[in-house]
Amino acid sequence: MSRDIDRLRDMAFFAAVAREGSFTKASQALGVPTSTLSRRITEFEADIKIKLFNRSTRRVTLTETGARYLQQIDDIVQQAKTVNDELNSEISDPSGVLRVSMSNDFATYFADAHFAEFHAAYPQISFDIFLTSLLPDLMTQRHDVSILTGDPPTASRLVARRVGLVRRHLYATKAYLAAHGTPLAPAQLEHHQCLFTSETEAGAGWTLHNGDDAVAVRPTPLLVTNSQSLIRQLIRQDMGIGQLSRTQASALLQAGQIVRVLPDWQLDPIPLYVMTASRLVPARVRVFVDFLVQKFERLA
Repeated sequence: MSRDIDRLRDMAFFAAVAREGSFTKASQALGVPTSTLSRRITEFEADIKIKLFNRSTRRVTLTETGARYLQQIDDIVQQAKTVNDELNSEISDPSGVLRVSMSNDFATYFADAHFAEFHAAYPQISFDIFLTSLLPDLMTQRHDVSILTGDPPTASRLVARRVGLVRRHLYATKAYLAAHGTPLAPAQLEHHQCLFTSETEAGAGWTLHNGDDAVAVRPTPLLVTNSQSLIRQLIRQDMGIGQLSRTQASALLQAGQIVRVLPDWQLDPIPLYVMTASRLVPARVRVFVDFLVQKFERLA
């Protein structure tokens, strides 16, 4: 592979000298010292066992064989330059299709809170969003990045960057609290209709924190689901008290549709990660990740 790359580089050097008709002018165009360029061409001729140039103190001209060789390789050199320019553009210019896997809940939040702002900042980026609660194998599947809620698997080969913490609180509507009473202490939650986000959480209950104080409660679940969107909808319908991330609740809070329950207490935050197959990512991935980090820093 290294030899192939060297050969392609020398072909490009040869083509530049042939076009410029001078080692000095070619070295200026390529940004390569004249001595280095002359040495590489000499070694290239020795390697392929063909004399490509007639050299004199005043000028450099192609041999007949060199002229034929230039005609044969010129398209290859130009195609390689085009590919390289496109790759450099992809690295430096945020554009193209951004393929992201994320949960339905995060997609709903991103669409509600940030999609329009991100599009306004980077109009050349379009999205291909795959909804899943699982972490896909980015090594083999066509995703640029995956959004993961919770800690990544320890055996994962992927590159993980922590975006921030998903902070969670309990919420209900004023109508529900007016009908069932407002809990003033965590223990009083056991007398309420509670909405849980997983069987594990429903079995273990909620652990609420207030500074250094922690209290575990185990209310009987009215509903268990893996969808925050469903819990959000049922809370709005006055069906009980449920936990939502701050991101999921912010719009409803601002609209006055829900209120915090036990506002001095909060559930354990959950880390949010972006996963990529490599640390070397296109510009469209880099600006997307940086955008999310900025947004979650503001929520900290």
